[in-house]
Amino acid sequence: MLSPALKTAIDALSVQDKLDVFETIRDSVMPASESGFPELTERQRAELLRRAAQAVADPGGGRSWAEVKAGVAR
Repeated sequence: MLSPALKTAIDALSVQDKLDVFETIRDSVMPASESGFPELTERQRAELLRRAAQAVADPGGGRSWAEVKAGVAR
């Protein structure tokens, strides 16, 4: 379990810094060579950052995962 202080520190990070922390943790658990997934291209990374920034700017926007799954099931 994360300490409240660590959660607060993570919340204070920029989206880019949060992604960097995520990549560091991911790589420590599952190195890229073992994951079977290629690293992101700069274009893919830029798109993910754009979407993350959009989600932060409009947290109520988009659809929930349940709505997405329900749409696919139709």
